[in-house]
Amino acid sequence: MSHGLFEGPLAVFGKTRLCDEARPVWALPELLRDETLDRLLLKVYGAELMPDKLPVLVSQWFKFYSMQLIPPVLVASLMHGVGWPLQLDRLGFALRERGVLDGVRFAGEAFQTSHSPDPFERFAPLLDNLQQVIERLSGYGEVATGVLWGTAGDYLETCLRQLAEVDREASDIGYGLLRQRLRTDGRRNPLFNAIAYKQGPGGQPLRQRRSCCLSHRVEWVGRCEHCPLAG
Repeated sequence: MSHGLFEGPLAVFGKTRLCDEARPVWALPELLRDETLDRLLLKVYGAELMPDKLPVLVSQWFKFYSMQLIPPVLVASLMHGVGWPLQLDRLGFALRERGVLDGVRFAGEAFQTSHSPDPFERFAPLLDNLQQVIERLSGYGEVATGVLWGTAGDYLETCLRQLAEVDREASDIGYGLLRQRLRTDGRRNPLFNAIAYKQGPGGQPLRQRRSCCLSHRVEWVGRCEHCPLAG
């Protein structure tokens, strides 16, 4: 069932999914250990930033996590009604030589999942995964969970905006994750309004994150393109 999920205009959403079984991956629980994160962040960002700028580095690391995981999971569900196990111990990630996440391997073949129009029911496994990873990274890096949820919402919205060009009806279901203040069970939705559009110069829409990703705290990284603190 995995074959043919990301063909034609959907190819861009599947490019982070690893199909090469020979490529080595790290199990996600191992990647999230303090000792592993210490080594990876030091390798990626160097001793001049690690550990003094740890909250910023963790925030940036989670951007790579979000961009690997969210597009294939979101689009496989919305376009085909299929998914993979998303428990932490069922996911593996490849690393580039420098230590940056570079592809996700799902355990087994894709299988039929919820077709519910309720996005919180449909994407409950993805939300559970994100919550566990965010809580783990927040505790490790002393970074607010809202910062990391903002990043997850940023990549969700980017993915849905691109998907709308292929299938607007499918993307509208996913947009419920960003537009509803409360989940179906009444709990607060941490993704609510993660991205907003305001009027910018010349009347053009200006895309902004709800929460800052902290990148401005490191001079050579600077503000992200959609920084809410700009202006």
